Amino acid sequence: MAFVFPTGNGIFQQYNAPCHKARIVLEWFEEHNNEFHLMSWPPNSPDLNPMEYIWDVMKRQLRAPTPPCPNISTLRDRCLDIWYNLSPAMYNKLVASMPRRVAAVLKAKGGATRY
Repeated sequence: MAFVFPTGNGIFQQYNAPCHKARIVLEWFEEHNNEFHLMSWPPNSPDLNPMEYIWDVMKRQLRAPTPPCPNISTLRDRCLDIWYNLSPAMYNKLVASMPRRVAAVLKAKGGATRY
């Protein structure tokens, strides 16, 4: 975390997946709570996480009709290539959509949304 948040003032977003709620993980966060702020996150809300959309875009591009990756090194290189070539407009669109996403989740009282 010191690498990601060297000044100790970062915000870590973690949704409530079971692996994130394991006792060992929660204890680690408690031990390191002075290094960053752990953002509270509503359960079952991947629609509030723009990164989920980015993972989806990357997965679709990896599955595109190209030769399959013959090894882990090629897969890593292909993932990095996709990551570095994602459109800045896509990021802007995701950031701009956050107020609408939050409003939709509040309106649905935590239920499903179109996102």
